Amino acid sequence: MKISTKTFNLITYISLAILVILLIGMLTRVIPPKYYLHALTVAIALFILRIFLRIQMYLQSKSSKRNEN
Repeated sequence: MKISTKTFNLITYISLAILVILLIGMLTRVIPPKYYLHALTVAIALFILRIFLRIQMYLQSKSSKRNEN
């Protein structure tokens, strides 16, 4: 799976925006406390997605450097 830098940055900023919205919702009690576990699950899933994409970008840059040499 090849990911462009533009796509990676877009996904990163969107996931950060979602996390900020969840945090603000929890702090202002817009999200009821009974849904905190669901919000935490979404936050962890986004965090894992970002880690996976970062690893993909690293491997892509590493393989492109090998191909240039």
